[in-house]
This record gives sequence, structure tokens and C-alpha cells, in this order.
Amino acid sequence: MFSIIVNFKVYREGFGKEGKGLLREISNVRKDGYDVYFAVPHADLHLAELYGNVIAQHVDPYSEGAHTGSVIMEHLIDYGVKASLLNHSEKKIGRKAIEETIRAADSLGFRLYICSENLEETRFLCESGANYVAYEPPELIGGNVSVATSKPEIIRESTDICKSYGVKLLVGAGVRNSNDVSISSSLGAEGILVSSGIVRSKQPEHSLNSLMI
Repeated sequence: MFSIIVNFKVYREGFGKEGKGLLREISNVRKDGYDVYFAVPHADLHLAELYGNVIAQHVDPYSEGAHTGSVIMEHLIDYGVKASLLNHSEKKIGRKAIEETIRAADSLGFRLYICSENLEETRFLCESGANYVAYEPPELIGGNVSVATSKPEIIRESTDICKSYGVKLLVGAGVRNSNDVSISSSLGAEGILVSSGIVRSKQPEHSLNSLMI
């Protein structure tokens, strides 16, 4: 299955009443061969009880206890949330925290999509036990230039690294159309991350549908 993760970030269109309406609209988009996930703001994670495939945008390695302000996996699991993004370029964390979070997730059967901004970081994540790595060059995030067209050689190299460890690679940054998806898939990626192209679209359902080849 090819994975599509729609990151709502904290765009005005992506939280509260607007975010719930957006989720209601695009959660109906389905096509054989694709799994679609929705990374919503933390305050809206309760929507996982109404809509499937809701994931978190961040999670901490802590268990329950005295960790004020932390996002803990047990809490997410109680909501029906089974996965999270981690180490996004807009929410970078240290390598020790990444390793601790991977260990915690493994113990709970919780899925992590861990973001990487270069090949060296991709290798580190694979060596640390990641199951899913999401390569996103930070300079392309939120722009109109796709990683698939501007850095195809990096996708191929990232794929080679990930495959050598049995890790699945997703790619993101500037992905906006089915051609970007087709290129990414042909280079070995098994999923994509998208955000503003869907969340801020005037026709989000159509925009999401258009990504599916």
C-alpha cells in the first residue's frame, strides 16, 4: 500500500471547526492501493474516535506520570491514535530523544513516521531502529517546487539506505500532483507527506484525489 500523510499543521483551515470540516470532507477519499492518514493538531486528536486514520504531529518518549505538557503514547492510544509524526523540520528534537521515542514506541506497538532532512540523518534513523523514515528537505517545505522533480537522486539514495535496513521511505516537501507521486514511487518511495496543497486548497477533496495515480 502507498501511504499519503496529510499534515494539517496548525493552519487556520486545519484546526477547530474548520479542521473538523476539512477532516470530514477528505476522510472519505479512498482508492485501492492507498492508505491515507491525517496528522491533526493535538487538541483535535479526539476526532480519531469519529474518523479513522488520525495520527499525531508529535509524541514524547515519556510514560504516564509527572511530565507536564508532554504528549504521551498511552494518551494517544486511549484516543484510538496509533501513530505519530516525529522530528518534523518544524518540530526538531535531539537524537537521544529520537532513540528514546523509538524504544518507547516499539514497546507499545506504536507507529512512528520519523522525518529526516538529509542522507546522514536518514542513515542515523535507520540505524536507530526506525520503521518509517520521511525524507523532507526543509528548504522545499511549503513551496511550489517538488522534492520529486528537484531532488530525485536524493530520493533514490534515501531509498537505497532505507532498503538496506528494511525501512520504508516516505518523501515530502512541495508534493502537489500525481506526477510527483508517480516519480516518488518509481524511485522507491512507499508514501508521501503533503500539507498546504491539501489543507489550504479551495477544493481539498479534489486535490487529494488528484494525487492518486
